[in-house]
Amino acid sequence: MFDFNQELKKFKPAVSVDATDDALFEDDLKDITDIVNEMVEELKDKPDKKSK
Repeated sequence: MFDFNQELKKFKPAVSVDATDDALFEDDLKDITDIVNEMVEELKDKPDKKSK
């Protein structure tokens, strides 16, 4: 019969999974949230033409 606890003891994660995980979280790419935040900050800093 299948012994789940015994199988868990034998489990070893694949090296490629660990390497991929590190590469994904280590990379500092901008996502859409970062881009939108930059755009909002630029609009805040820009003088309003209507108030003149």
